[in-house]
Amino acid sequence: MKKIFKIVSTLIISLAMFSACTVNKIVEPTRTVTVEGSATITSPADIAIVEFTLLTAGWSAKQIVTDNNTISNRLIESVKGIGVNEADIISGTCSLSNPAQQYEARRSIIVTVRNIELLPAVIDCKSGSIKLKSVKFDLTDSASAYRRARTAAIQQAQDAAALLAGASGNKIGVAETITETNAEKSIDATGNVTTTSTVSVRYTIQ
Repeated sequence: MKKIFKIVSTLIISLAMFSACTVNKIVEPTRTVTVEGSATITSPADIAIVEFTLLTAGWSAKQIVTDNNTISNRLIESVKGIGVNEADIISGTCSLSNPAQQYEARRSIIVTVRNIELLPAVIDCKSGSIKLKSVKFDLTDSASAYRRARTAAIQQAQDAAALLAGASGNKIGVAETITETNAEKSIDATGNVTTTSTVSVRYTIQ
C-alpha cells in the first residue's frame, strides 16, 4: 500500500512540475492600417421647393380670413394649371393676429416643383398679397447620391490602404472597422447639389 501511495505521489508531483514548466505561446498582435477616404458627388438639382407667404389685413377679422382663403385657393388653382400636382402643394393653417390697429391673417403655401422648367411660371404666381419667401433646390433621390459618395469614399480608402501595405511588402486583409466621420449635402446658387462622405477604415495587414 505504501508503495502504491508513493508511486501516485510521484506521478502527481511530476505532473505538477510538467504543468509549471509549460511555456505559453506568445500571441502576436494583429497588424492593422487605418486610412481615410473622401468623395464628393455633384448633381444638378431636379426639384425646387417654393414657399409663398400670403398676408391679408383689415378691420374685420372674419373678412380678412375669408379673403385669405379665397386668395389661397386661387393660387393653388393657378399652380395646378401650370402643371404642378395637387399633392405637391401644401397650404398651411391661416393664423390671425392683431399687431397694430388692424387684423392680419397669414399663411404659408409650399409648392414642390418636380419639373424645374416650370419654376419661373410658379414664381410668377406671386401677387400683391402673395409674397415669395424662398426657393430651395434639392434632389428627388438624395439617398442615391449618398450611396454613390460613400461607395467612392470607401474605394478611395481601400486603394490607400493597399498602397501603404504594398509599399511594405504586404497586402491588406479584411476591414475591421468602418466609420463615417462626415456626411453632408450643400446646394449652391446655381442649383447644383454637392454630396460629400468621409470614412475612416481600419484594415488588417497580411
